[in-house]
Amino acid sequence: TVFTQPPLLIDLLTSVWVVFIFITLFGLLPLIAFPQVSLPSLSSRVVGAFVRTVSTIAIGSILWTKLGLFTWLTAVIVYLTGLIIGWMASYQWEFKAKFTQVMQQIAIATIDIFDRGLSLDQFVQWLLLPWKFGSRLIQTRFDIQQWSPPIVLLAAVSTISIVGFTILLRFEHPLNEFRFSHPDTYGQLLITQKILARESPEVGYLPIFSSLAAFLSALTGTHPMQAINLLGAILGTILVLSIGYTVRCLTKNGSAALIATYSLGAYLFTFNLPISNRLPLTMQQWLFNLQDNLNSGLIRSWAVSDLEVGAIFAILALGCSTHIARHQQRVEATINTICCILLMVTIAPSLLIPILFASFGMIFGRQMALFTLSTAWVMLGCLVAVPDSNFPLLKGMFATLPIGLSLLVSLIFVAISAMGRLFLANWSAPICLMIFIAITLNFSLPSSPQITYLEYDAAARKTVEISRLFSHHQWTVVAPIEQLSQVYGRGWYQDLAQFTAKYKDRVAVPTFNFPSETPLLVFAEKRPFNADKLETPVAYSVLQDLTYRHYRSPSGRTKLSQDTIQLCETYRQHHADTRIYYEDDRLLIYQFS
Repeated sequence: TVFTQPPLLIDLLTSVWVVFIFITLFGLLPLIAFPQVSLPSLSSRVVGAFVRTVSTIAIGSILWTKLGLFTWLTAVIVYLTGLIIGWMASYQWEFKAKFTQVMQQIAIATIDIFDRGLSLDQFVQWLLLPWKFGSRLIQTRFDIQQWSPPIVLLAAVSTISIVGFTILLRFEHPLNEFRFSHPDTYGQLLITQKILARESPEVGYLPIFSSLAAFLSALTGTHPMQAINLLGAILGTILVLSIGYTVRCLTKNGSAALIATYSLGAYLFTFNLPISNRLPLTMQQWLFNLQDNLNSGLIRSWAVSDLEVGAIFAILALGCSTHIARHQQRVEATINTICCILLMVTIAPSLLIPILFASFGMIFGRQMALFTLSTAWVMLGCLVAVPDSNFPLLKGMFATLPIGLSLLVSLIFVAISAMGRLFLANWSAPICLMIFIAITLNFSLPSSPQITYLEYDAAARKTVEISRLFSHHQWTVVAPIEQLSQVYGRGWYQDLAQFTAKYKDRVAVPTFNFPSETPLLVFAEKRPFNADKLETPVAYSVLQDLTYRHYRSPSGRTKLSQDTIQLCETYRQHHADTRIYYEDDRLLIYQFS
């Protein structure tokens, strides 16, 4: 079967396909539909097109979900409707003349092709149009001819380092592991499956991330588990780029934008320093909470959730608002800023607090806005780490503390490079940038993340394979709780612990048959997952939790695995139609007709 071994090539092709569709749907097509000609910056137009598209898809998907009508067709209708309305509004509703012009150009080009034929030279010229456009844009925006070779080399090295580390840290896990690396992602998957199953998820917020994942899964044909993994990596990359965009808008300093982007893209905030016992107990606990949060933030940089999506729009709202002061750009910039704020408040309203600080600082200048934003984000985030503190509104800033730190790093860089101008003149920023990258490459690269997996990678792959090979709702998976979100809306699910406890004493009777109308696929672990993990003391309330007792406790999971294999083997002795669906050195899947 396809998923017997980790298919790196298949995962790579799927990733390329999903990324290509995402860039097309959220970048290229919206950029045509929302031209925003009043904004001179291409990056600002891309940001505006992106936030407007996300607003359209999120609102439309949630509306169709509430009505129980979400399908790939309605998703396409919502998307195209948003683009068409945006395109007509961009031309002040005088779309008839524009549409006629476009159709005339297409008709003339088509007649010309049929009349003279399509030559190879003309075809090659069409293929080179994007390259020519990019070259012209770079020459216009950056005027490379006036740059000295050292500056060009430094800019190239910096850009390659930033892009390389950003992509590596965020796409390495989705390509190597099919399972999720963060426990909260299984909840996101369940919400996505409910949306695809035309059910309204009962959550206390609007699930923007899950709506985007359902939209991407429906249009690309990938399993929601793959869509969520890749969407998290894509949005993690967009978050890094958003930091650079906003810092560039606030400081007008390209080197500071590179520093902020590099800090978050390479994730320079992991550390495992020993905490001295001589410190007060409260200080030790505070440092431990801070260190643990920053280290776990490395995982959240690719396992993105709604909170990180809210942070993207919080950052972009500030960047878009810097263009409102200019009269010609005011309308477009205001629309983009409002879309960002609405999405941010919908997803993570707590992030409105640092934005209010930044708005106050904006009265005294853009760099003061960066100062108030970064310091407020860091200080309020660190306040949550204080033991026994109760600040529920600030938990979002604590979880996204690396964003505040990257902003603070760029602010410090601006101050240092400004002082360096006294001695280095215009070379201050490039030299400081080079020194910073050199030091961090040697001493501050992120350590290996301490990922807490909840299942074997093969278990996730085989569950997805079963959902593809078997007809919908014509099979039942009997497995740990993680498989519930993976099969929801596609097949039936039974809890493995309850199944084993119910039938382990009854399978010894030769005439006994499982009372199921569909084939059963029972997941049994030959080597219990996390069986080698030592038992740690936990609270009594945790011990009472059935999920912990059967699946998180090493001793409980070991006993459950033994009982499951014994049950399946006993049943197998009396039923010749039983077969082994999958087996390796860790996992065993029985199929009972």
